[in-house]
Amino acid sequence: MTSLLIYIKHHCPWFWEWVEQVNGWLFDMLYPDLSVRAGEILKEHGSRDFKYALVEETDIPALSRFLNGIPAEHLAYFNPHAFNEKTLRRLVENKAFLMMKVTRRNIQGPIVGYFFLRCFFVGKAFQGLLVDKDFCNQGLGSSMCALAMEICRAMNLRMFTSVSIHNIASLHSVSKATRITIMEELPGDYRLIECTSKRDT
Repeated sequence: MTSLLIYIKHHCPWFWEWVEQVNGWLFDMLYPDLSVRAGEILKEHGSRDFKYALVEETDIPALSRFLNGIPAEHLAYFNPHAFNEKTLRRLVENKAFLMMKVTRRNIQGPIVGYFFLRCFFVGKAFQGLLVDKDFCNQGLGSSMCALAMEICRAMNLRMFTSVSIHNIASLHSVSKATRITIMEELPGDYRLIECTSKRDT
């Protein structure tokens, strides 16, 4: 099923947008408190140097600049959606697509990290993240993954991620923040991984 969804997303974009829209309606009926609960969790888990928050409509220009400003080599394994403002506005309005940002604490600076949960009404969520190249190796990837896991845990959603076997940094972040189980081998040397909270051990 995951392989089919990935194929549809990349090869039938018009149909994928329709799937996302219908899924958003259904998800919002079943999980109406997602954004409220996620906002609470993000606020509770800020760090000394960084703060985490939901992406809002007013953040779209800054998020688009952040994503489009990332060097191509740093985006080799990150292609979840287009980075233009039109797409980002469509996604931020979708109740099943939870978009989150990382900024410096006490500094009015740009976005330095972006992460999301693409949720489905069947009780599953797919996590993705991106860290600014100048802020790598500071634990942001693991922190974002752990926060996504905490949100899924609070909402009783199963969390998954697809990671390339060549993306060592992402594999390290997800395994540091969660307990991982390889569920499926995907095309292009990707693996579907289910993440569970280490708090449940």
